[in-house]
Formats: sequence, C-alpha cells, structure tokens
Amino acid sequence: MQNTLKKMCLAVLIVVSLFVWCAPTQTVKEPTTKTTEEKQKEAEQNYSIGFEYYKQGNYDEAINYFKKAIEVMPEYYAAYIALAKGYRAKNDIIAAEAEYNKAKALDPRDSRSYEGLAALYTELQRFGDAMFEYETGLKIAPKNVNLLNGLGYVYTKMQNYDKALEYYNMSLEYEPENINTMFAIADIFVEKKEPRKAIDYLEAIIEKKPNIVEVREKLAQTYFDLKNYEAAGKIYTDLVKEQPDNYRYHVQLGAVYVEQKKYQAAEEALNTARRLAPNSASPVYQLVDLNLKRGRYSTAEDLAREALTIEPNNYYAYLLLGDVYIRRGYDARAKWMQNKSTSNCGVLEAAMSYFNTAIFHYTKAKSDAQWAYYANNETKRSNTWLEELKEDKWFYCKGGSQ
Repeated sequence: MQNTLKKMCLAVLIVVSLFVWCAPTQTVKEPTTKTTEEKQKEAEQNYSIGFEYYKQGNYDEAINYFKKAIEVMPEYYAAYIALAKGYRAKNDIIAAEAEYNKAKALDPRDSRSYEGLAALYTELQRFGDAMFEYETGLKIAPKNVNLLNGLGYVYTKMQNYDKALEYYNMSLEYEPENINTMFAIADIFVEKKEPRKAIDYLEAIIEKKPNIVEVREKLAQTYFDLKNYEAAGKIYTDLVKEQPDNYRYHVQLGAVYVEQKKYQAAEEALNTARRLAPNSASPVYQLVDLNLKRGRYSTAEDLAREALTIEPNNYYAYLLLGDVYIRRGYDARAKWMQNKSTSNCGVLEAAMSYFNTAIFHYTKAKSDAQWAYYANNETKRSNTWLEELKEDKWFYCKGGSQ
C-alpha cells in the first residue's frame, strides 16, 4: 500500500514538472520611474505650451497645461504663478488667490507670489491687504522695481501722492530709464491738478533723452488731455514725419484736428491711418465721431457697422450706433417741435423710431461695463423724449400709440 502511494505521488510530481517545463515563460516588467530630469523636462514642456496659450488669450487651455506641469513636478514654483495669472485673466479671483498662496507656501523667499497677491488685492481695492503683500515682498527683495511701483500705485489710488512719489522715485534709482515709472510720476502731477509740473517733468526727460519716443507720445497725450491741441498737434506732426507708416500717429493727429474743427485735415489723417492699418478699428471709430460732428449720419452709421466687422466683440461700435440714432431722433424731434400738426405726423413717427433704435444699440453697449454709464444716461434721455412724443402722438395723430 505504501509502495503504491509512493508511485502515485511520483507520477503526479512528474506531470507537474513536465507542465511547468513546457509552459511559456513570461517576463514581469518592473514599474518604470521617471528620473528627476525627465520630470523637469516634461513639466517645462507643459509650462511652455500653457504659456503660448496664455499669450493667445486661450486661458482655459493655458490653465490645463499649467496644471499638468504641476502634476508632473509639484515643486514647480513658476507654474503656480502662471496658473494664478490664468485664473486672474478669467476673473476667477478665489482660484487665483489660492494659487498665489500655494506658491508662497512653496517658497516664502520668492517675491513673485507677494507681487501677484498685491496686484490682485489692488484690483479689488483691498488696499490694506495689497500694501501688506507689497511691503512683505520688499523685505525679501528691497530693490524690486515691480514691488516699488506697485506700492506707489496703491498710494496713488489712495490719493497719498507724496508717499506714491517717494516709492516711484526710489524705483527710478534702481531703473533710471523705466518708462512706466516716469509716466506714473507724470500722471500723479496731473491727478494733483498740477499739469504744468507733469509737462515740465516730461520735457526734462526729453531734453536729457530726446530719443525716447514713448515720452514724446506721453507728452503729446498730456497736452491733448489738457486741451492744448496746438502743442499736441505739433508733437504728433513731428512724429508722423519721422514715422509716416505708423498709423497710430495719424489717428492721434486726426483726433487733434477734430477738436480744432479742422475737419478736412482730420478726415485725410484718419483715412491715411485706415489705409495703413485696414484691420484696425481705431481710425474707423474716429471717423464715426468726425462724421457725427459734421452731421453725416448715414456715413457715420456705415463706418460704425464697418468697425463691427473688424472688432465684433467691441461694444464701442454699438455705443456709436446709439449716438447716430439719438442724433437722428433729436433732429427729427426738432422738426416736429417747429410744426406740431397732423400733416407732420410722419416726422414724429420717424423721431420715435430713431429713439427706439438708439435705445436698442445702447442696451447692447451696456454689456461692456466701461460704456454702461454713458449708455444708461443716453437711454434715459431717449426715453424722456419718447414719452413726450407719445403724448403728442396721442393728441395730434389720432391717439395712436407705440
């Protein structure tokens, strides 16, 4: 019995051995781990792609790639800053603030997170928080011009001009030719209602560095804002002679001529700009304004619609269309007021139609916050005249209503 058992066990072992020997062998792959260098390269590639999307204004894709960079390399400081900027561009304030704080926690000795947070808080008019971040950043990088200028800007917004000038002048000590700092100082003098100081300051810079074109542009713009059109025109004329293909100078010179009521010269300058930059709506907008001033409403309307084809998302064109129709309405209303009679009801109807169309365009313009105040005021004015005309229509034109 024992011999039989032994023989059976031996047989089983032989079968198992044969099975194992004949079975195909399989190699088990060990999980591969990326080296630090490979991770860094992949993270930098994602960051670079995100940065290109950011420059193109495609913030969703930019954010997606910045996140990928952080997934690969969680200690990638610059990616957090870039991600925060992407959220800022989308006006996602909470997410932007969170990313800046993550960057700060990652490296408290890098001033970029403080600068970003401070700029964010400045936009929100949280000036106390902004000052704290700027000042903390300056403890780390006392010669950082962005931090100094940022703090100067906060003090400017708070109308503490002396303190603002202190920081801007400190900034110029480290970067004497920083144009943005120079312009900020000039703007402070304008805000302080000391425009002569702004002009003297800019002229002093030009005297020392006559080749800095941006300063001459700023001086011309300052003269224009102060309604010194002759001085502004002289600078723009010189700039046009030096750079005849720069369409912006023709636009600005045209704007000067409009204010001086030199309408023919303005039209020539603006049409030159239009020829030089056919894909820019800027000269077209100025031409709309010019034709409105000359009472050429049909031409103004055509130009405003042309501007819309160039910049479909710029609601300024709708504002200008509102202006075209409210002025048509005003002129028709004036004719009605001179002859309120049944035979003149067509003029009244036209005036009402113009005002309603003006309101339609102003309502569209209000989608952009920067035009909302003006558009609201003109809408109220149009509605006031409409109510007045409705009463006249009821009385003179068989009680009709619109």
